[in-house]
Amino acid sequence: MDIESTKTSQGITIPPCPAILTQLMEELKETPINSKKIGILISQDVGIAAVVTRAANAPQVSGGKRIESISDAIHLIGFGSLANLVQEALLHNTINISDTSLERFWDSSRYTALAASRLAAVVGHVNPDTAYTFSLFHDCGIPLLVKRYPEYKKVLGLANKNTVRMFTQIEEEALGTSHAILGYYLARSWGLSDSVSHGILDHHDYAQLEDPRNLNSESHRLIAINCVAEYVAGTHLRSVQESEWRKAREGAALVLGYSPSDLDDVADDLVYQFDQALSQQES
Repeated sequence: MDIESTKTSQGITIPPCPAILTQLMEELKETPINSKKIGILISQDVGIAAVVTRAANAPQVSGGKRIESISDAIHLIGFGSLANLVQEALLHNTINISDTSLERFWDSSRYTALAASRLAAVVGHVNPDTAYTFSLFHDCGIPLLVKRYPEYKKVLGLANKNTVRMFTQIEEEALGTSHAILGYYLARSWGLSDSVSHGILDHHDYAQLEDPRNLNSESHRLIAINCVAEYVAGTHLRSVQESEWRKAREGAALVLGYSPSDLDDVADDLVYQFDQALSQQES
C-alpha cells in the first residue's frame, strides 16, 4: 500500500511517543549499554518499575527467588525483553480507552507478540525482539478507531467475517481510514524502524506474501510471522479468526519456507506450549 495515495488518519490524534521510551531506546543504542543509567531511568516511573519487577519475579524467570531491585530485575530479564515490556506497558497506558471489550484485545496483542518472538527464533532471518515489537504494535490502530467511531465495532465484525476481501479495504470504505494506516503513523511517531512501520501498513495485504513489491525482505517476513502468530494467539485464546488465517496461510508458508501442512504443525506446537503454560499456572 502506498501511504501517500491513501486517505489517512481522518483527524484522529496519534499519541506521541512517551519521553521515557525515547530515552530508553537511545540508551539501548549505546555501546556498551550502561545498565546503571537504564536502571535509574526505569526507577523514575513507578508504574514501569512495577511492571519490570513483576516480570522478573515470574517463577520461570526468577526461579522462585524474590527480586526487589530494579538492577537485578533488568539483569534477569535482559535488555531486549526490557524494551518489549516497557513498550507494551506504555502502549497500553497511552491508548487508555475505557471499554471492557478491549481487554481481550490487549490479551490477544500480548500473546501474538510472544508467539511472533518464538516463531522468529525458530525460522530465523528476523530478530525475535523485532518480531515481538511488530506484533505488539500491528493492531494498535484498533483502539483508536473504537474511540473515534461508535460504529467501528460493527465494521470490525464485518471485516473479520469476510473471506475474500482485504480487511483494511472494508475499514477504509466505511471510515475513510484503517487500523493499519493508524498503526503506521503511530509506529513512525514512536520511532520504530521502517521495516516495522511499513510492514504494519501492509500487514493485511496478503498478496504481498507472494509478491512483496515495495516491501523489503524484513517487512515481508514480519508480516508472514505475524500471520502465524495471530492464528496461534487466537487459537490459544479461543478467538481465532479463521477467515484471516485461510487468506494468509499459504502465503505465510511460502515466505517462511514451509509447506502449509508443516506450518500448521509449527503453529500447533506453539499453541500447545501456550496451553501447557496456562495449565501449569492454574494447577
